[in-house]
Amino acid sequence: MMLRPLIIARLLLRFTSHCVLSGLTTAGIILKGTPPPAGLVQLRFAPMSHTGAAMFGALVTLSPGSSAIDIDPQRRVILLHLLDIRTAEATLAAIRRDFEQDLCRLFPEEEP
Repeated sequence: MMLRPLIIARLLLRFTSHCVLSGLTTAGIILKGTPPPAGLVQLRFAPMSHTGAAMFGALVTLSPGSSAIDIDPQRRVILLHLLDIRTAEATLAAIRRDFEQDLCRLFPEEEP
């Protein structure tokens, strides 16, 4: 297993990259002048602690174009508002790819 500081560093790099790409996409939407259809989607996430789920929601909310509305750690679901619902599948895949694995390693599911 990677050392914790390396996982944190990788997550920080992935978060920064995700924000830059999301920011460029959001800027493009704003510059077009015609708003796309926004909407709500559910993101199911892998097992992690409540702290990990909260961090997941925070990272998503800090990324341009998406906001966590509700987090249900028991059901492992985050309700998200997306600026452009037409790209929901790709957006959810990018969120999972960029954040989920490292958060699961940093914040493993708690034993009952």
